[in-house]
Amino acid sequence: MNLAESLGFVPQKTTRAVRAINVGKLIPNPENFYHIGSLDELKASILEDGGVRQNLIVEPRKDGTYLIISGHRRCQAVKELLADGADVEADLPCEIEPDHAKAERLLIRANSSARILTPWEEVLQAQRADEVITRQRSEGLINETKRQAMQKLLHKSSGSIGRLCAIYNNLIVDLQQKMKDGKLGVSAAYEICQMRPEDQQGLLTTHNTFGIEEITLADVRHYKDMNGVNVRDDPRQTTIMDFIGDDPAPEEAGEPAAAPEVIETPAEQADVQQEETPPAEAKEPEGQEDIFMDAEYRQMMEERRTVEGSVEARLFKLWTIYNQLKDGRIDDDKYINDSQYECHEMYQELDHLRVVIEQMREKRERMK
Repeated sequence: MNLAESLGFVPQKTTRAVRAINVGKLIPNPENFYHIGSLDELKASILEDGGVRQNLIVEPRKDGTYLIISGHRRCQAVKELLADGADVEADLPCEIEPDHAKAERLLIRANSSARILTPWEEVLQAQRADEVITRQRSEGLINETKRQAMQKLLHKSSGSIGRLCAIYNNLIVDLQQKMKDGKLGVSAAYEICQMRPEDQQGLLTTHNTFGIEEITLADVRHYKDMNGVNVRDDPRQTTIMDFIGDDPAPEEAGEPAAAPEVIETPAEQADVQQEETPPAEAKEPEGQEDIFMDAEYRQMMEERRTVEGSVEARLFKLWTIYNQLKDGRIDDDKYINDSQYECHEMYQELDHLRVVIEQMREKRERMK
């Protein structure tokens, strides 16, 4: 299977029933917070291909309509083409997913695998996943631990998920808006959200005073150093430790085998029941490190794992963007713009990683 197939960009076999459904019966999912963006390229591609060639995934409703799970952009593109009088088929190929619980998870999976998300979309996605999994575990629909379910659904380490949840729960509203506007990345937002609300507001006011729109990680650290700002207790302690510290379910007793991280896709969700075990967390070297394992050093280790996970995710996104260019799904300008964004974010995260590693070295030197 090539990359395009694994990401669900070409038709694949499915165990779901497939039927043609008129766009008038396809209803946008109210839980879909992902940005649709410009549809010009997609509409041109649909016209060139003679219609939509990749199945949408939908959930049937009692009134005879269908709730879209995967395919919002394709559906909207066809509606706009029809409104413009284009000669395009109004009946779209749809896979029917009757299981509402699976449909809720699939809405998140489809977008986490096959889309390049904005920083704010990543935050909202983690929050939504937390909400869905918490409820479905309480209803007995998910047997695995919350930690395992979150990792599998979002394709991220628990540390990365924790960072996103911390941002959602602790970043002030005005700075959340900065993320929505694309002026604040995840690394900088996580650094900020550990500050008291009044310090967060002070940082924002300072930037607004000087007319600086984008807030970088270096800006945040400079502000903290200049104003003597100390971070509060790690906000993740009150937002995600309930699943990071989850006890395994009874059937999961024993030591699980480590498995490579699997990037799931909309098309690969046909056999949802065959979900794989999430990857084992990376372990720090044993032996010498043990003497430094106080609470401060453990927090440094967790932060290092979080940043390393983010860098790895950026690398995968760069690979995805490159393949989209080679497959003709995006033009040169979008390829460059999207790649620049990911490289910019990765540069900041690598800078963050350098600082964390240096802090760990200094800690080890002090403890000798």
